Amino acid sequence: MKKLFFLLFAATALVSCNVKNSDEYKALQAKNDSLMQVNEKGGSELAEVMGIINDVEENFNQIKEAEKYLTVQSQGKGEMTSDTKTRVQENFQMINDILKKNKTDIEALNKRLKNSSGEVSTLKTTIERLNTQLTERANAIVKLQSDLASRDKQIMELTSNVHDLTQNVENLSTQVESQASTIKEQDTALNTAYYMFGTSSELKDAKVVKGGFLSSPKVMKESIDKSIFIKIDIRNVKAIPVYAKKAKVLSEHPSASYKLDKDANGQVVLNISDYQKFWSLTQFLIIEVN
Repeated sequence: MKKLFFLLFAATALVSCNVKNSDEYKALQAKNDSLMQVNEKGGSELAEVMGIINDVEENFNQIKEAEKYLTVQSQGKGEMTSDTKTRVQENFQMINDILKKNKTDIEALNKRLKNSSGEVSTLKTTIERLNTQLTERANAIVKLQSDLASRDKQIMELTSNVHDLTQNVENLSTQVESQASTIKEQDTALNTAYYMFGTSSELKDAKVVKGGFLSSPKVMKESIDKSIFIKIDIRNVKAIPVYAKKAKVLSEHPSASYKLDKDANGQVVLNISDYQKFWSLTQFLIIEVN
């Protein structure tokens, strides 16, 4: 029995050895090895492609988040703060960098898709979707840039308008102040008058009157020097004391507009009852006292 088993085992080993050494077996083994290598290579390539796709999609997610912030800013009103402008610029720069990287990666995927007939070819729809998404995101960013540029332009125009308006208001204010000053000066001039009192000789020496004694004294209007008179605001001065027992008004004033009265000490005081009428003929009051 033992001898028979040994003979059978030896025969089987001999047959097996003969098969492995045959050309047909070697060809089948080589084909199998080749298929295994292809599968390994295909699996590795697929894994690499999937890694690139995941990176691209993650990058698109980052772009979308940045877009949300930029969209809010493009729809806002009023001037952006310096920090906001800096953040907007940083977001645009980040999006620009990511789009460039995604473009490069998608171009690499397109190239692999053309050269592959294995499992990578099954990702054709995904890669086409990424191509479309790249175009959409690029167009969206261009629009956002345009919107923000428009907002900045509007802000600049509004700022310019406000500046112009402020300038106009300042100019108008200056004009108003100038006009007010002019009006005030004119008003002051219109309500300014001058008076002097003195004896006949004093008035002649001051060259404000001439004549007298045999003829009535005459006011010398042409040669009057304002600096030797007392300057007053006619709205505020209604009584003028002359510190004398007797007085006579030499200048022209409507008689109904004033009275020469005496105070408690018997000295003359010129009381003006209607100052506008009193000063209507002249702005110089000359009183002779004795």
